Amino acid sequence: MTNNIFARARAYASLTPAERALLKLIEGLICAALVAALPIVAEALSRGGVDWPVIARAALAAASVAVLMALTKYARAQADPALASALASTGASLATAAGAGETVDASGAPTPDAPIHAVAAVPADVVSTSRHQP
Repeated sequence: MTNNIFARARAYASLTPAERALLKLIEGLICAALVAALPIVAEALSRGGVDWPVIARAALAAASVAVLMALTKYARAQADPALASALASTGASLATAAGAGETVDASGAPTPDAPIHAVAAVPADVVSTSRHQP
């Protein structure tokens, strides 16, 4: 089940709020492991020994933060729109902001976004010889 979640997340498929929270928890626990590993390495290099109770408290604190982040993600994901509608609305707002979409000519008729005239192909030898050499 979890490898399916990772594959769907990589493919930007819609995930349930619980699946999103699980991914956030895994991300947080990986970060917590890194946070716990740093003092181990630092103490081992500086003193030659490791104070394990201090390391355990740091790891527990980092893991607690990871759990809180996952719970927050779960709570916030309840109100998230479905991925398809979120992508559609974001794409539409980006197209509007960029000035894409239908434009009108002087008569009020919509003009296409695609160029009206065909673009001539440039031969490969012209492209390679027109590059600037440093």
